[in-house]
This record gives sequence, C-alpha cells and structure tokens, in this order.
Amino acid sequence: MKTIKQYVHVALALGFTLAAGSCTKDDNGPNDNDGPIIEGNSTYVLGVGITDAENNSTNYIVHTKDLLSGKISLLNNGILQEGYREYTNIGNYFYAIGGLGLTGVDAYYINDQSRLTAKKGLVFDHGADDYLHVDGGKTLLGVTVDRDAASGYEGNVEFFTVDVNGYTITKKTTVPVQDVYKAENGDHGWSHSGMVIRGNQAFQTVFPISSTWATPNVNTNYVAVYSYPDFQLQKVITDTRTGPSGAPLTRSGIFVTESGNIYTLFHAGYGFDHQQSLKDPAILRINAGEDEFDEDYYFKTVGIPNGGKIIKATYVGNNKLLAQIYTKETTSQWDQTDLRYAIVDLVKKEITAVQNSPIYTYSEEAFVDGDKAYLPAKVGTSLNIYEVDIPTATATKGVEIEATYVKGIGKLTK
Repeated sequence: MKTIKQYVHVALALGFTLAAGSCTKDDNGPNDNDGPIIEGNSTYVLGVGITDAENNSTNYIVHTKDLLSGKISLLNNGILQEGYREYTNIGNYFYAIGGLGLTGVDAYYINDQSRLTAKKGLVFDHGADDYLHVDGGKTLLGVTVDRDAASGYEGNVEFFTVDVNGYTITKKTTVPVQDVYKAENGDHGWSHSGMVIRGNQAFQTVFPISSTWATPNVNTNYVAVYSYPDFQLQKVITDTRTGPSGAPLTRSGIFVTESGNIYTLFHAGYGFDHQQSLKDPAILRINAGEDEFDEDYYFKTVGIPNGGKIIKATYVGNNKLLAQIYTKETTSQWDQTDLRYAIVDLVKKEITAVQNSPIYTYSEEAFVDGDKAYLPAKVGTSLNIYEVDIPTATATKGVEIEATYVKGIGKLTK
C-alpha cells in the first residue's frame, strides 16, 4: 500500500505537528490510463482517506452516481493518491492539490473513453493555502504564505493563477509578508484565512499566529486589500469590534455576495487560544463599492435564536451562508466536536437551524450544487454525506463512506 506518514484534517484541526514520511508502492487500483469507466453523463467524485492507529493515512479518489443512498467502498473503486491532498472542483475538473511537502497538483476529469483519469505534472512550488474559482471557472487562483519563522517571519505571500483548461500556471505575484502584517515585537507572523475577488480588488483575511500556533493578537480584524489581477498591496484595513476572521487551515474568513457586499467572520472558537479573553463572535461587512468596514453593520452570532460560534461556513447564494456551528461552549483551541448545520441570513441577521442536522465531528467545506449542498459528517464511527436543502433548511442523511474522512466533494460531467 502506498502510504504517507501524516496527520489528516482531523489531526490538523487538533493542532498536532504535521509530519511526512516514506512511501511504498502498491499496484492496487487503476492508473491514469486505465481509470474507472463512468456510466451516464456525470458522476460525483470525492477525495477520501483511511487512517490507521499510527496516523498513517492513505488517500483515494472515489466516484458515485448517488450521494443519498448506499455505501461507497474503496474496493474496486478508489484511485490511489500520492501523499496528502486537498480538493476543489472547478468546472469539469476535480483538482487534487498536494500538501505536507507534496507540491504536485493533479486534475481529474472524464476523458473521451468515459474513464475517470487525471492530468499530471502541474506543481505549486510552495503548496496552496487557498484556491478560488475566478473568471467564470476558467481560472484557478491560488495563494500561499511562504515564510521562515527562524528569520523573523520574513518571506512572501504568493498569488498565482492557473489556466484550468490549459493546466498551466499563467502568472505569479509575490508580496512581502511583513508589508501586510508585522508584529510590533517581531515574535509572530500570520496565516491566510480567506480571500475573495470583487471587481478589480482582492480582499484577504489575515490571522496573526506564531510558529507554535499561539494567537498573540486576538483583538483586531485585519483585511489586506490588493489590486486585481496585479495583486499590488493597496492597504490593510482593521476593525477592533472583533478579532481576526476565520482561522488557519479553514479558508472560511471572508465571503462576497452577488451584490458585491463582503462579509468577514470572527468566531472565537477553533484556532484561537482559549486562555485569553476573546470578543463576541460576530460578522462584519464591507459594502459594495467600498474598501473599508461598514461602521453601522455588526452581526453577533451568539445570544440569538439558533446562534453560536461558526467554525466554518460556505456561501450558498442569496446573502446566505451554510454554517457549521458548535452546540456547546468551546474550551480548547483545536476543538471540532459537537457541530450542527445552520443557515445564516447576512441581511436579516438571522440564523435558522437546519432540520434533521446531525451532531457531528470535524468540519469540511460544503459542495454546492444548485439549491442543494453536500458535506460530510462523522457521528461516532460512521461517516456519511449529508444533503442540505437550502430553501427549506432541511438535512437528509446520505451515502455512507467506508473511510476515515472526506476531504472534498465535486461533480464531473462528460
């Protein structure tokens, strides 16, 4: 079996040290030229993994016609992945993005022989902390913060674009990390926690954090504003009504609506050191056409019906977020347990509980398909995909996954 000594997202979320180790070859599963045949015009694809008692994890891509019933097994289905992977679906490509020292990026698609196969050879030199769909899905925009803590947190934040159909990097731009945020005493740096593009500007949420995952600056919300597509740093805006948006590794700090309003999310939960005083979880707004915080908008997400700390959210359209909310008070920095689904109305400042939501462990980004969203939930030892109907705020338990975790969901069409 091909394995990599690594900690999966559950362990990442608990803040353990990331580690990579040796690989061994296994010939189980199809190769790129002999992928599984896809019947019909489309299929769902999922990036999943198996972890053993020693945290050795093996990653696979699997496919299914139905996300609502049955089981997904790796037997005669899984395409073995090299190393640790993150996933994103752009158009008719399902990108498997390497991490934990793996820089290769594979793009899975359905070829002319109706086989699920991959383009290979693309490399992200420093990995990717985030990846967005831009230009109507024609372009993948990546960002990574590449710095050296031993030399005073010097380094660069790198932005790069990929031609999706051409499978090539078309542009790279770097900005010194200390131009964006520099601690007064120089004892910590920052992590990326989210980014959106609006017109000719890019907005990036900044999360101050040390090399030991300490959070020494939790009293200010930071958003770096760049020109787009040139990524020239224009300014960094701040607001002291909340702490930093999002958290490391979550890519869930900032959202943009169809009207151009931008919202930032401070949740005071996952990723924050709970030994210090934290402000109330709240959402702030940057109005359409502006690049400063709206002083009149403040949406506290606790102390209201169905409210709570939002560990992760996905924008689902019509000024709404599909949120993953704690059902308890958090007491530790890397807690991802006892979560539930909710719909957040950013305009009405209301939170609606999702009916039939499980109480589950660990959060991943939802895959949105029309007015439905799909995301994994682990309840005890059972791992299932749940479908959330956005208009009715109702969850349906779906297919069972015979794996330890799900890192991404997508849909490919011939």
